[in-house]
Amino acid sequence: MEHKDFSAIPWHGIPRKEIEWYPKVIEESCIGCGLCFLTCGRDVYDFDFEHRKPVVARPYNCMVGCNTCGMICLQDAIEFPSLGALRKIIKKHKVIARSKKKLKEKEAKERK
Repeated sequence: MEHKDFSAIPWHGIPRKEIEWYPKVIEESCIGCGLCFLTCGRDVYDFDFEHRKPVVARPYNCMVGCNTCGMICLQDAIEFPSLGALRKIIKKHKVIARSKKKLKEKEAKERK
């Protein structure tokens, strides 16, 4: 099976592989329902059918800031870095300023 590779796509100008944002499966809590694997639209997970567990196979495919799989896990078996860590990255790399600039560019295009 061919897998998508989103890891080369920068996040707001920051190389994706410089951002430690991806899920970690807590195996002893995981019941192997597969909801995370089936829900993720970024091809982060594989599923180990023999052991009935999701595997974080392509961590840098994870969209920075997304934690949908962790939010829907009824066993709390998926962890992410803290939002504080993510906010430090946003501040360090001036993501808000970049975002505002991009919005202005989009607005200018819309008005043409």
